[in-house]
Formats: sequence, structure tokens, C-alpha cells
Amino acid sequence: MLNNYKAAYTNKNIHFVFVNYEGIIQESDQLFIDFKIGDSILNAHPFFECLPSLKEVSEEEITFNCVHLNIADKDYNCDIKIASKKEGVLIVITDLTEHYAEYQKIAQSRNESIINNELIVLKNSELEERERFKNSFIQNFSHELRNPLTSIISITNIIGDTQLTNEQRRMLDFLKESNNNLKLMLEDILSISMINSGKLQLESKYFNFPQLLELLKFTYQTRAENKGLDFTITSDVKIPEFLEGDRLRLFQVLTNLLDNAFKYTLNGSISLNISLNQKRANKISLHFAISDSGIGIAKKDLPFIFISFNQLETIEKHNGTGLGLAIVKGMLEQMESNIKVQSKLDKGTVFSFDLGLKFPIHPITDLPSNSNTKAYKLKEEGGKYKILLVEDDARLQTTLFKSLIDTEYFYIDLISDGAKVMEEVVNDTYDMILMDVNLPNLNGDQITKTIREFPFKNIKKIPIIGLTANAFETNINSYLKIGMNAVLSKPFDQENLLETMFKFLK
Repeated sequence: MLNNYKAAYTNKNIHFVFVNYEGIIQESDQLFIDFKIGDSILNAHPFFECLPSLKEVSEEEITFNCVHLNIADKDYNCDIKIASKKEGVLIVITDLTEHYAEYQKIAQSRNESIINNELIVLKNSELEERERFKNSFIQNFSHELRNPLTSIISITNIIGDTQLTNEQRRMLDFLKESNNNLKLMLEDILSISMINSGKLQLESKYFNFPQLLELLKFTYQTRAENKGLDFTITSDVKIPEFLEGDRLRLFQVLTNLLDNAFKYTLNGSISLNISLNQKRANKISLHFAISDSGIGIAKKDLPFIFISFNQLETIEKHNGTGLGLAIVKGMLEQMESNIKVQSKLDKGTVFSFDLGLKFPIHPITDLPSNSNTKAYKLKEEGGKYKILLVEDDARLQTTLFKSLIDTEYFYIDLISDGAKVMEEVVNDTYDMILMDVNLPNLNGDQITKTIREFPFKNIKKIPIIGLTANAFETNINSYLKIGMNAVLSKPFDQENLLETMFKFLK
């Protein structure tokens, strides 16, 4: 019985044909191809035209794989074995049509998978290239804006110190507000670029949490009164006074969320509530919630509000870059947190997030003051400090010169060509150098490195404050590593400049 089954399966796809060397069919088992005895197999398919030439071949047996035969309008994919015998040629045809069809499907699927993977790689490369171009454009664009904006801020401050009428003073206040808005937009663009390029770095330091909330209250209370809104900040009394984290980034997250609330709230109230989730060892988890009674957000718009440069379509046109919520999302993700939103149209919106921070086990009493009202001292002998200002932008050079001279603390020498700095430093004595980084002929970082390697102590120890439009932390850290004492990113205000300068003046 087993032999019967074996014969049924073994012979199912194997066809035997015996022909003489002229190709005349002598015998055929007629399994799946209808060969007639006495016919020439050469006429059945062009493949068999090779048979007469086999007389000259030394091999007794030759195998051909994956031969496509079309006989009697039927297609076969076969392996064909041809064996030379004394009486003629034995042809063994194995029908592997299903096998090769399945193999073809697998090969095609594999090829399609390879092609799809290559397409994904190409697409990712294209997206990465577009992202690099966008970040490069943003960086260069913000770089070019920083010099004129610094000039505008400086000129505005200079005008503010002159005698003005009430109307002029009011116009000057409008100008200052516009300057601040433009500066914030510039910082927003830079922040989103840093987040997207992975260059945003967090700094963990101790800070006074109640002072941070007081600053927020001071910043937004007047704004609320001007719009006729109620503004409140509440904080759990169990939250420690001093916390450890990135105060600047937390402040930026909260101001972006509050700015967004004020932008879309026409009447009613806005509140910031901070509650305690848990407190364990020296770690603490806080819950921040910013609520408003504004126009709300439609459910269909919620997935898009955290996309860069996206703003809600409302009847009233709102100013801004559309970056605020994208920055919030990116920064919170850097701080291992997530922003959540609940909103109803015409009812209001609540943005919330949980943030993990640390707090000191032992009391802290000596954190530096944030006061901006400082009185600076002249040199010990009562004279003014001599400053070398190295800046190639004529407008910024003029405004910085006048603003520093008007303080009556300084004598100022001006240079716009980086190649002439060393000559001035060697031939004169300076208490400090204000060094623009991007200079003609020789950049400020290269000059700084040369000064720090100079053999004379009175020259190599001169304090150098870098002024730069490159605001990425990696750039600033490289300038500090070369030897600059401090670096100010443009635009900066006069108080910030003076405070930095007097840290290093003796």
C-alpha cells in the first residue's frame, strides 16, 4: 500500500521522455505533457533545440533550472535533466511551477521590503536635511536681527534718560513694549530651534520659589488690570521656599502659558495654581495649572495647538509667532514632563503639568539677589575705568559708546577691525575689553585665545566680556572655554551689561 502512495506522490510532477539524438520521441509516460510518439520534441518548444548538439558534450548528465515551457497553451516552470544514453537521450522534466511561483512571491516581497526601507531612509534623510536647513535658517536669521535690536534697545534707553514731554514719554513706553515683544519673539524662535536640534540644555540650580511667583505676579498684575481681568496666583504652603531645577526654563514655560491665557481671554479671570503632589526625601512633585475664562479651544483644534507656527483661527487677530505652546511642550519633555489641556468653547481652558524638582535638606540663606537696582563704584583711586570696545557694527558701536559714557564710569576706546586689537592692547592699558565675536579679519574668540596665551601678565589677565549674536549654549560655552570671562547674547540691556562688567572690574 505504501508503495502505491509513494508512486502517486513521487511521480506526480515528474515527466520522463526518451528521444533519439535527432529529437524524435521514442517513449513518454504522458504524466502532464501530451507528447506523441514519433513527433519531434524540437517542435514542442525552442528549449529542446539544444538536443542534437549534446552529441558533442562530454557530460553524461546536464541539469537546467527554472526553465519556462509553454506547451499546448499551458505554462510550466520546470527543472529539466538531460542524460545521454547509448540509445538516445533521457529527458526528466520536474514541474515546479507552484514552487517557483511561491519563490517569486517571496523574492518580490523581499525586494519590495528593501525598496520600502530605502524609501524610508531617503524620506528620513530629506526630512533631516529640511530640519537642518530650517534650524540653520532660524539661527542665521536670529543672528542678523540681534545687532539692530540691541541698537534699538540701547537708543530707547538713551532717549529715556533725556527730558521728554508726557506725550513723548508715552510714545517711548510703546516703543519699549514693542522692543520687549520683539525680543521675546526672537527668544521663542531660538528656543524652538534649540529644542528641535537637540541643543537645549537644562541647568539645575537652587532658586527661591516664592520670589519666582512674585515676579510672575508683578509681571502680569498690571496687564490684568489694564484688560479688566482678575489675576491670582495660589501656591501650597507646604512647598519649600528653595527648590532645585532649571528656574529659567520653568519661568519660560509659565510665561508662555500665561501669555497665551492673556492673549485669548477678553473678560473674566486667569489663575495660576501650584499644588503639592508628593514630597519624599529631597524630591518633590508639583502640579501646575493655568486656568482662564477665555474663548476656549474647539475639540477638533486640540491636536494642532502644540505645532510650531500654528495659531487658532479666531475672529480677533492675535499677535505672536505661534511658537508659545510648541516651546512649552518641548521644554516640558526635556524636563521629563507632559503638558495637558482641557478646554470648552466660550468657557475657558486649563493647561496643566506635573514637574519633579528637588529641594535642599539643609536651609539656604545666601542665594544671590535678583535686584536690578545696583550702585557701582569707581576705581579705588577715584578714576574711571578704561574700556576697549571692539565692535564692527557702526550703529551698535555708537549706541554702546554713548550709553557707557553717560554712566560716567568709563573712558572708551573704539576698534572695529579685529586685526588691530593686539596693537591697542600692547600699546595701552585697559581695565576691560568688550569683544564682539564676529569681527572682520580676525574673530573675537581668536583674539581672546591670543591674549590668554600672551607672555605678559598685565595683558593676559585683562577681563574680556564677549558680545555675540550666537545665542546657542554650545557657542557660548566654547567662548568661555577659550578664555572669555563672560558672554552676553545680543540683544542685552544696559543694566545687564553693567552688572556683568562690574563683576570683573577691580
